[in-house]
Amino acid sequence: MRQIIVKQLDYDFTPVAGMNLVGHYLASIKPIFNKIDAVLFVKGCVAGAEFVRSYVRLLVQARSDFDAIKGYRGDTFNKTSLGICVLPSNSTPRQRMDARAPDLFDFSAQIIELLLASHRPDFGVLLCDWLPSDVDTFALDNGGIIKEIVGRAYASVDG
Repeated sequence: MRQIIVKQLDYDFTPVAGMNLVGHYLASIKPIFNKIDAVLFVKGCVAGAEFVRSYVRLLVQARSDFDAIKGYRGDTFNKTSLGICVLPSNSTPRQRMDARAPDLFDFSAQIIELLLASHRPDFGVLLCDWLPSDVDTFALDNGGIIKEIVGRAYASVDG
């Protein structure tokens, strides 16, 4: 049997290494974050861009509750990967969204357009020049309906 060696590394592992990729894309829309800072300026508080970056971090990890942000307080990887200087408290996102959410709607289309224009996805055309596609289908019960192409579906119904 092969021997297992256990050793302590001089760095920490993180289960959210994909945040680096999110941070990369957020860095590419920095001009829009500068506009957000100007529109959502609150004297003596966390900047608007910091709030948006923190909230995007929650959404990327499928966390919709604002209180989940307090779980990332001591996580330096969280801050550095997304370019966050100051992590807001868990009440700040709630208050900002209640008060200023309509001001953010103007930026959402700009952000989407900038991300899609600057990072074109490669869908990977196959060697035969076909484009792979993933289509989810389901069978409908069309029993008793007269149509041209109705046949037996896998659920033993006419579909």
